[in-house]
Amino acid sequence: LHVFIFVLAVFHVTYSVITMALSRLKMRTWKKWETETTSLEYQFANDPARFRFTHQTSFVKRHLGLSSTPGIRWVVAFFRQFFRSVTKVDYLTLRAGFINAHLSQNSKFDFHKYIKRSMEDDFKVVVGISLPLWGVAILTLFHDINGVGTLIWISFIPLVILLCVGTKLEM
Repeated sequence: LHVFIFVLAVFHVTYSVITMALSRLKMRTWKKWETETTSLEYQFANDPARFRFTHQTSFVKRHLGLSSTPGIRWVVAFFRQFFRSVTKVDYLTLRAGFINAHLSQNSKFDFHKYIKRSMEDDFKVVVGISLPLWGVAILTLFHDINGVGTLIWISFIPLVILLCVGTKLEM
């Protein structure tokens, strides 16, 4: 049992380090997009005073994708989460929406810095293992009945939840 808990701890730390490294690598491309928003060309092209229909934006067209049928959209969103997580259009649209909702139009807000700080705060909460979670893990180890394979089936639950949440976020 102590070897299992040690291996579990090592994999938890390794997975956390890999997750943080990959997210920081992905966020490097976002930094270029953030510096682009300070250019005069960007500010002119994305002037909020310009009238635009929401359904004509490239952000909405991308997320509607192939069809407006919910079943097909779910399948497309499921596979999209593995290839392009955040595109430039997504980032700039989220940035503009956040600034419109929370700040004045002409503020010099560094959205990239805010996202990075938020990700680090969320990472601390998500990676930490709470006392109730430890309790459930220990009870599951003691409850395993020969031949039932509870540990095997329980190990798939986080994967299924992760894929469902990723699909929903892509929609």
